[in-house]
Amino acid sequence: MQAIIVDDEKPAREELSWLLSQCDGVDVIEQFASARQAIDYIGDAAEPLDLCFLDIDMPGIDGLRLAESLTERLGENAPRIVFVTAYEEHAVDAFSLDAVDYLLKPVRLARLRETIERVRRRLSAESSPRELADEESNPLERISVEELGEYRVIAVDDILWIEADEGFATVRTEEGAYLTDFSLKSLEENLDGERFFRCHRSFIVRLDAIRRITPSGAGTYRLVVGDDDDKAVPLARSRAPELKALIPWSANVL
Repeated sequence: MQAIIVDDEKPAREELSWLLSQCDGVDVIEQFASARQAIDYIGDAAEPLDLCFLDIDMPGIDGLRLAESLTERLGENAPRIVFVTAYEEHAVDAFSLDAVDYLLKPVRLARLRETIERVRRRLSAESSPRELADEESNPLERISVEELGEYRVIAVDDILWIEADEGFATVRTEEGAYLTDFSLKSLEENLDGERFFRCHRSFIVRLDAIRRITPSGAGTYRLVVGDDDDKAVPLARSRAPELKALIPWSANVL
């Protein structure tokens, strides 16, 4: 597993690198003091990088913006992100960017090993989730999900959104969340593209379930869906123009 570390403080980089040297199967191939250096390196890399440890509070482009930029530029080839920071208050923003984990400084070896195991599980799941068998079939009208030892049938009209969960897709409805063993990509390919929209690397939303579009900073948005104002999914900045074409926005509002 190849990893890089991005932190503007050299002692923090060296400490994390030393801890990672004690984690089996992890090879720290580069360290960077700024987000710009990391962007240039990752963009020029011949092979996709497995893992990126990011500090959040850095001069210039911070860790959150760097993670967002990597996703926008590289899509599914972006490295898995682990944030390493001294501050707890960024956790919600970090996980909205599909971070694998969020570590608080000073990092403990036992906790870091848990993170590495979580990354391994995600890499394994991403490489082997079950695909839908017939890609030439008509768009899906329903899907079955496992619930309490049996299969529950869900009409696609009832789906609010679908999100990636360590490589597998979780289907969200007004009634609850249901983990499947399908990949997000296979569901995207088999759902009606006029009714479902890939709004983020890790999310597909049903277009007619969107009730409001709310700015959330740095050119990103939250899509409020369904009847509950607390239910929302992220809209990546790179996907906003496509959504504007599907649902025209008033320039006087956003």
